[in-house]
Amino acid sequence: MSKILITGFSGCIGSATVDYLFSQGVEQVVGLSRTGVKDRLSEDAAGRIVVEQVDISDVIALEAMFKKYRPDAIVHLAALQTPDCQSHPFWGMDVNLSGTVNLFKAAALLGSDLQRLVFASSAAVYGPRAIYAGTTVSPSDPYAPVNLYGYWKTAGEGMAQAYHMETGVPTVSIRLSTTYGPGRDKGLTSAPTTAMKAVAAGEAFEIPYDGREQYHYVKDVGAGFAQCAIEEFDDYGVFNLRGETIRTSEFVERLSDVAGELGMSSQVKVADNPMEYPFACDLSEVETLKAFPKMPKTDMRDGIRESLKFFAGK
Repeated sequence: MSKILITGFSGCIGSATVDYLFSQGVEQVVGLSRTGVKDRLSEDAAGRIVVEQVDISDVIALEAMFKKYRPDAIVHLAALQTPDCQSHPFWGMDVNLSGTVNLFKAAALLGSDLQRLVFASSAAVYGPRAIYAGTTVSPSDPYAPVNLYGYWKTAGEGMAQAYHMETGVPTVSIRLSTTYGPGRDKGLTSAPTTAMKAVAAGEAFEIPYDGREQYHYVKDVGAGFAQCAIEEFDDYGVFNLRGETIRTSEFVERLSDVAGELGMSSQVKVADNPMEYPFACDLSEVETLKAFPKMPKTDMRDGIRESLKFFAGK
């Protein structure tokens, strides 16, 4: 792939994806976002990326961008997070649902010139962990979303499959849960990252929920989406992003241990009477590694260490 277009490039995951794509030798990355801001990117990536300020709810502008750049692959990351979708349902519908419809229809105009389309789905398409009997939750397990965000990601996966059926273009939907690390600042599951920021600042923080939680280091998330765009793949498929499941309270313990190694002290704890973590965990990566064997996974302690150093300016 020599030219890849990314929607929502200016967010936490988008910037990590852009950095990784350039590190893998991709010649040109075109980034679309509502803001056009590129301050999350590395200095090298910020100097190389082509930026266009486009809202995916504007289908005419979106079609114009696709025709202008005619990318080899598209990675669709643009979306509103759970809190915004719940607080502003129609806005969330415009972006997460209608915007995704716009994207697939616009991509279809490229015909066979487009070689890959990657859609950012979510573990929110699953229901509570307790309804799944196996030791892991697989992409073939039933949908059971608990909020609007999950319903719209479920619809997006259906659109991705329809797009593949219509065009024959290899298409991938990737489900992920809690992303942690530099840049993660929005949504319910940003709490672990906020906790690390608090440690670096010498402040106290309470994570508002507890339960078994699936964690993905932000650089791995970017690499995961990138690998789905550039590795060989010839079909339609839904996959879980690689990650690690532990209890929220255990994450707090690991954070404290790593902070101590770096000469910091942690005042992070799980809140009294916390809400139960609402999303599925133990996401199976068996199918993922069969399809994308180069997808990396960072040891959680290393991810926490790198994050604390970043937030502390070390």
